[in-house]
Amino acid sequence: MAPPTVRFRPGRYLAAFVVIVAVLYGLVFLTGNGSPTPKLGIDLQGGTRVTLTARTETGAAPTPDQLNLARQIIDQRVNGLGVSGAEVVQDGSNLVITVPGQEGDQARSLGQTARLYFRPVLGGPIPANPQAGQPGAPGQPGAAAPTPGGPSGAGTPGSAPAGQSAPIGPAQPPVPTPPPGGGADPGTSADPRLAQAISEAKALRQSEDPAVQEQAALALDCAVEDPLRGYDDPARPLVACNREGTEKYLLGPAILSGTDVASATPNPNPQGVGWVINLAYKSEAAGVWADYTSANVNKSNAVVLDSQVVSALRIVQPLLDGNAQISGNFNQASATDFANVLRYGSLPLSFDTSEAQTVSATLGLASLQAGLIAGIVGLILVFVYSLFYYRALGVLTILSLILSGLVVYAVLVLLGRGIGFTLDLAGVAGFIVAIGITADSFVIFFERIKDEVREGRSFRSAVPRGWIRARRTILSGDAVSFLAAVVLYALAVGQVKGFAFTLGMSTVLDLIVVFLVTHPLLALASNSRLFSSPAWSGLGEVVRHAPRSTGSGPPRAGGGRPVRTGAGDRPAGARSRAGRGGAR
Repeated sequence: MAPPTVRFRPGRYLAAFVVIVAVLYGLVFLTGNGSPTPKLGIDLQGGTRVTLTARTETGAAPTPDQLNLARQIIDQRVNGLGVSGAEVVQDGSNLVITVPGQEGDQARSLGQTARLYFRPVLGGPIPANPQAGQPGAPGQPGAAAPTPGGPSGAGTPGSAPAGQSAPIGPAQPPVPTPPPGGGADPGTSADPRLAQAISEAKALRQSEDPAVQEQAALALDCAVEDPLRGYDDPARPLVACNREGTEKYLLGPAILSGTDVASATPNPNPQGVGWVINLAYKSEAAGVWADYTSANVNKSNAVVLDSQVVSALRIVQPLLDGNAQISGNFNQASATDFANVLRYGSLPLSFDTSEAQTVSATLGLASLQAGLIAGIVGLILVFVYSLFYYRALGVLTILSLILSGLVVYAVLVLLGRGIGFTLDLAGVAGFIVAIGITADSFVIFFERIKDEVREGRSFRSAVPRGWIRARRTILSGDAVSFLAAVVLYALAVGQVKGFAFTLGMSTVLDLIVVFLVTHPLLALASNSRLFSSPAWSGLGEVVRHAPRSTGSGPPRAGGGRPVRTGAGDRPAGARSRAGRGGAR
């Protein structure tokens, strides 16, 4: 007795594809704040350029190794997957960042040093830069400086006696303005003013003398550029402003640093609006963090990035799982940028950023139109070839390619929102090449069906048998294409990564379309009289040259060995003998 066969249900596969398309376009139109269009690269829509001028703690010119390492880290921050279309170029002692679109704030934020420390709050916060004549302003009753002590050690600010002015320390050293065109000339011990400003800021704001700390807190102006930015000593106390420039803190020596963080992930704030960054410490640091939080319940701890307080939260209970959370005025974009900064490490240098400049498209919309025209011409040629050679089956090829295009478009939009993927001319070229890969899968399937018809089978029985043989070939061919794309992506740089990414993505989508659309449609067409007609299916020439069956035995292909046939393909004489007890 023959084993039972599994009945193929094409409707289920087509329904699964419809669900996938509906989900993709639901995400395109119902999520995100952007328009439902793919992001374009610098070569197609232009971008924003920012120049970063390196500065060192000693005022000397940065070394080539420092600049190269900084360039690599910034490139990872902005272009971690290699598909965002951003460019980071070294220009002498400067780094030039160009990002697609009008993203000047994002480009400027890429130059932050990202030296992260976790410091205990010893005093503060107190208001920064209060209005003259108001309580809390220097020289007025209630003026305060962050001093150690206070209930529970949480950092209660001390106050000057009523009617007396609080001591005011020396003014904040001004930040030297870099000369036009960048920092110091290479090979010189340039800009001693910058080194002096950093040294004076350290002596004042990182002193261990409480009197000097009080002077530093009152003298610190949160509205001006901080010369100490990224160069604070983690082993000493620090008087610092928060990121918004509204509060001042007195902080103790660092407990942990950013190098102790294993991962940083942006997530929506579970306790309210906005976003937070969830941190996971490395194994050794997790033990330090657990011991510290156990010994300092109800005290405050500050997260300090580049000498600025990002958040200062009270420790409610011991944190023994090695995790922490950074909260602040984050939205999704800023939280993602902040997490990327932490994920890829701190820079070996600090940078001064220039104003953002808009740059025009390097190739322009004319090149985009030329690429689209090339793709359309390629599609038309595939359509004409399919209709001429496969006739009605060519219609299924055209329909499959159109549905594949719908899926590709939705995926491009979602990738642009999710990982910052931008479509440039290299990516367009990858999609044009992928048209040939997709069409090749159809040709393989159709030719396998022809082989089955040549062996004497009907179109209806040739489709499932041809699919079994074509499936292995299609999987093997697409596996080779995908492997080539992966190797190219791993070894390439710049826009070639975008080409490899689109080629690999199109190969995967090709499998989805062939398995969920093309095969089910052909299975349905095999039951249709129109598609079964040799004149309409493009199989007429094959049928005329196929061996004819006789009642004396199974058909032979070209006079050779007997060919097995299905029940629906048996000659009438064979079926009658089978009814009397089987064929002889």
